[in-house]
Amino acid sequence: MNPPKRTLFLFAFTIFINIVYGQWPMSNDTGFNSDVAEPTYARGEGPKILLDGAHHNFFIQWDFFVPFSDLATADGYQTIVDSLNFTPDYLERFDIVMIITALPFDFTTKNEVTDESTFSEEELNSLYDWVNKGGSLLVFSEHAPFDQAINPLLNKFGITSSVGTTIDTTFYDKDIGRTGWIEFSRKNGLLNGEHPITQGRNPSARIKRLLTFGGSGLSGEGYSNILKLSESSENVMHSTGVGPVGKGNSQGLAGTVGKGKVVAFGDSNGFTAMVFDLGDGIKQAAGMNLKGYDWKQFVLNTLYWLSEK
Repeated sequence: MNPPKRTLFLFAFTIFINIVYGQWPMSNDTGFNSDVAEPTYARGEGPKILLDGAHHNFFIQWDFFVPFSDLATADGYQTIVDSLNFTPDYLERFDIVMIITALPFDFTTKNEVTDESTFSEEELNSLYDWVNKGGSLLVFSEHAPFDQAINPLLNKFGITSSVGTTIDTTFYDKDIGRTGWIEFSRKNGLLNGEHPITQGRNPSARIKRLLTFGGSGLSGEGYSNILKLSESSENVMHSTGVGPVGKGNSQGLAGTVGKGKVVAFGDSNGFTAMVFDLGDGIKQAAGMNLKGYDWKQFVLNTLYWLSEK
């Protein structure tokens, strides 16, 4: 029998309560191996990636981006964390802009986004024009309230995020047992194996299996659906009491806008290497450090596709 939705809710609620009271239940995996056997670029000579820190970005504020930055650096990319607002002149300094866990306020200070704006209209216009002229955008939605915060930016690029949190009562990792941790594989048909990001540049870079860790559902016409949500997926209320609004058919979209590229994900944990403390000495890996899944290679493939002209 499938684990009930209540199990997912209690797990998410416990995580949320711990965060509210400052007891961070997750940390970076210090044992994560960020080495790259055959780097794409010479160290420090590859494309420049802006890791946006100007918009109360939770993962940036608490250094959960470090495993990603270490991996990108090992592959030759230049990662820059900065906290300036988007302007045309500023964006011209970068090849890829990564926007992850953005909010109009610090995470946990409010349960939902109401009339606050994460990005000004000027910033959205600057970012769209930059992509249209050839820039590459890597952007993440998440569960509430991150989905509410990022939706205006996604909408600018023809993408919509559901609001709440997404589960799948059929296609989830049965060993882990959380319906919000959805499995996308060539075997179950939810992984689009024909896209260059999943194909990779050679057989060793081929993606076979990914697991997302909650988040939202995306939809966007004109984009390739890399991580297809199944008919058994649902958007449910998040533990904060937000949602459900909308549904979505994807947790990973990739496409072009003008001369530029956009990759959007409904969950951000795959680009981290975290360890969750579940209590009683039980630890759970989540992200590039989770054995049996191909997130590390998928991150490298995504960056290569975004930087390839």
